[in-house]
This record gives sequence, structure tokens and C-alpha cells, in this order.
Amino acid sequence: MNNKILLLVFAGCLLVFFGSKFLKKDHTASFDPMITKVDTSMVDRIRYHTGGERAEEFEIVKDGVSWKAKKGSSIIPLEDARVKELIAPLVDLQAKRVVTKSKDNYSEYEAGDDQATHLTIYHGEKILADVFIGGFKFDQQTRTASGFIRKADEPEVFLIDGFDAISLKPSFDRFRDKKLVKVASEDLTSLEWTNTSGKKEVIVKENGIWHYAGMEKVDSTAFATYLSSLVNVQGSEFSEYSFAEGLTLVEKLTLYGNNMIAPTIISAYRNSDPTLSWLIHSSDNTDAYFLSDSSGIYKRIFSDLTDFWP
Repeated sequence: MNNKILLLVFAGCLLVFFGSKFLKKDHTASFDPMITKVDTSMVDRIRYHTGGERAEEFEIVKDGVSWKAKKGSSIIPLEDARVKELIAPLVDLQAKRVVTKSKDNYSEYEAGDDQATHLTIYHGEKILADVFIGGFKFDQQTRTASGFIRKADEPEVFLIDGFDAISLKPSFDRFRDKKLVKVASEDLTSLEWTNTSGKKEVIVKENGIWHYAGMEKVDSTAFATYLSSLVNVQGSEFSEYSFAEGLTLVEKLTLYGNNMIAPTIISAYRNSDPTLSWLIHSSDNTDAYFLSDSSGIYKRIFSDLTDFWP
């Protein structure tokens, strides 16, 4: 009797053991880590529909052998290498694990339709990849980032490498030209500041030395630092303005120099938003108006220059 009991117990243990092995194997097989596998040579259109408060829709389209980013009437030429960088993560994008299968939990991972960036990759009319890119998080202790993604036709939200998630969520402004000055500092020969009443201040380079109003020398080291900042200044936040009509011009800075087809004119307009008081525009970047507060690019262009007035 005891032998029969022991045999039954042993058989039960074997059943539990192999059953758990089977279930584990079945569970492992149900998780396919492959999210996308895209042949970049086939891609000819990328469509983005971003979520969040500042949702926007734009496309990157291949026109013959060249690429362009398009949003409404705005068209920006793009280098081929830059487009390849954008879609490189999709070549063989694999998940680390599933974080949820429930739509009720999507908001936790910013993976809902109204939160995530809907990214669709095409070859002609054929869809090569269709995913929603959610949020990401950064672990300060381990210095690692994690992102969240789901396929458009499946409920699972996957955990992926966070830096891939960031690169897959560009805004249209990321492709726009942010530079305001396109002349080398060593080519500059004169800077002319003018306010709305017509008052002018001029700093001129003579025999390699900068002078205020052609007489008083300017601190060469400090002015070289200012010029380096000036020629490298970039806007960070674009305004919706596309022309200056109706705006109040407060001051402007005109740059003269060698190897310039025409002088560069940087204008500062008054903005109605009290937190971002200035709209900055440059003749070297005609399509862009940048927002700035008093400590932003307005300071680097205008306020820092006034330090050199006697």
C-alpha cells in the first residue's frame, strides 16, 4: 500500500514538473520580441502623427533620390544620412518584455492614441511598419533609459531601449533651420545696432582691431567671445509667425563683412506673450521667427552687445 502511495505521489510530482515545463515553454513561445524588421532601401515615405498637447502631423517623403520633410506648405530638404538615422532603430527593433496588454494601462506608458506618436513607414502604398511610440523613462541610478511601444494592430505595450524611443519621436521643428547667422566671425567688419527711433551704435574693425564708433577700442577678448556666441546662436522655440506685418520692431542688428552677398539683419519684435517678450528674425533664415525671453537668444544677440557701449 505504501509503495502504491509513493508511486502515485511520484507520478503526481512528475506531472507537475513536466506540466510546469510545458506551460513555461508555451508562455515563452507566446512572446515574440520582434516588433519591426524594415529594409531601409524600401522606405519612401514616413508619416508621423504626434500626440499630446502640441499634436502635429507631418511626413518625410522621398522625391526621386532626395528626401523632404513636409508639413502643410512647409517643405524642408533633408540629407539621406539624416533620414537613415531616423529609421535605423526600425531595421531590427526588438522588445525586452511586455509591460501590459490592457488599454486601461496605456496612459501609464503614454501609449494611448492621443498620447503616443503614431509612426507609419511605407513603400508606395504598402505599410512596412505601423507602431505607436509611447513615453520613456530614465533611471538615474543605473543610467539607463527605457521606452514603450506598441504595434498598431496589437494590444501589447512593449519595453524597448529608451534611446530608440526618443529617436523615433521627432517633432517637425527638429528638421527646421535654427541658425540665425551664417557668416564666420573672422569675416565680420562692422556691427550696426539701431532702435525704433533711428538711434545707431556702431562697432567697426580697423586693421584687425575693433573700435566703438571708430574711436574707442573695444576689449578684444570680450568682443571675440561675443562674436563667437553671435555666429553660433540658434533659436530653440519657433513662433507661428511667418511674416513681420503687424509686429512692432524694437531694435535690429546689421552685420557687415567679407564673403557676404548681403548684410545680415537680425530684428527683434515685441511679442504679445509676456513670458516670451521677443520675436527674433534673421535675414539669413527668412522662414523662421523665434521666441525668446530676456535671457534667451535675445540676450546673446542684443543685450550682450550693449555691454560694449561706452
